[in-house]
Amino acid sequence: MAMLGSFGLVVILAGTFVVMCRRHQRQLRRKNRTVDPLTHLACSRRRLISHPLPTRWMLVKTSNETLMHELLGVSVDEAVSWSDALSRAREPRFFISQPEDGWILVLGGALPDPVADVDRSFRFLTGLSREIGEVQYFQLDRVLNFHGWARVRGGVVQRAYMWAGETLWNEGRMTLDERMLGLRCRAYGDEPEPPRYGEMPVEQVNTERGPLLARR
Repeated sequence: MAMLGSFGLVVILAGTFVVMCRRHQRQLRRKNRTVDPLTHLACSRRRLISHPLPTRWMLVKTSNETLMHELLGVSVDEAVSWSDALSRAREPRFFISQPEDGWILVLGGALPDPVADVDRSFRFLTGLSREIGEVQYFQLDRVLNFHGWARVRGGVVQRAYMWAGETLWNEGRMTLDERMLGLRCRAYGDEPEPPRYGEMPVEQVNTERGPLLARR
């Protein structure tokens, strides 16, 4: 009887331990679902992101989350997790992160598409920059190799380049980061020359290295 009693105690303790472990795992999963986008990006070395990069995104140098939501007309209650924002990045809406190190990340199909209307993109970025300071914008389409980037401060374009089969926007001097990454930007009206044997087309190189420019 003593042996049976001891065995029963061990079983009970083991069952309790399993229940506690499962409860802890559920809490961790729940916490991970509510993590903000930039914090999740900072942890990407430990946790791989299964979603591809969005085709358009914007970084705004501000910690004023309330003002950011007001300027873009988005309710704070509409916040979603980083994973949800990436999986729904083509929806015609804005996904706004919480501030991280003085920057806010914005995703979503509501961001202006310079391929469709480059003038609208210019007005959007310069208007937002006049209200909030510095804005950085990136676009990458790995299928068509359309790509572009822009940095606007105080409503003034510091640097911008957009390519979609032709040069849509080329303003400001090439930055040191662009040169160091080997990016090439065509002037208005320049026709793309055929790549040499064994070389990647310029447009493909720019598209592939666009995330490195964003990182810099």
